[in-house]
Amino acid sequence: MSQIASFYLIKNNRRQELSNGDCSGAVYMAIWDWCESVLDMDVRFPAPQTEDTLDCALLEGELASKLLAALRERDLPELAAEIAPDWDLPTEAVQSGLETLRSHLELVQDDAALLYEMI
Repeated sequence: MSQIASFYLIKNNRRQELSNGDCSGAVYMAIWDWCESVLDMDVRFPAPQTEDTLDCALLEGELASKLLAALRERDLPELAAEIAPDWDLPTEAVQSGLETLRSHLELVQDDAALLYEMI
């Protein structure tokens, strides 16, 4: 099973590819799990999953704002240390994924959205 993680900024029906922070899909699956279990945010529900997609998330509007606020409130190294053991992942990789996600969410304004796909 491949785990290529990709982020796209969606604006005006155009997809702009963004960096994945050199993190595997497993890192982002752990982050989405944290969003669902701790923040009670279902980022996967509205995502347009295709047959080739193993995991995806769509963050737009209020959902993107809420997640960005939650990430800004937390100390990312501490949060990474909290998330990583449950998924048997290196803390540094999870921290990199959290930092990448936060920087991408900062780009989501007005009618833009952040799409994550793992293939």
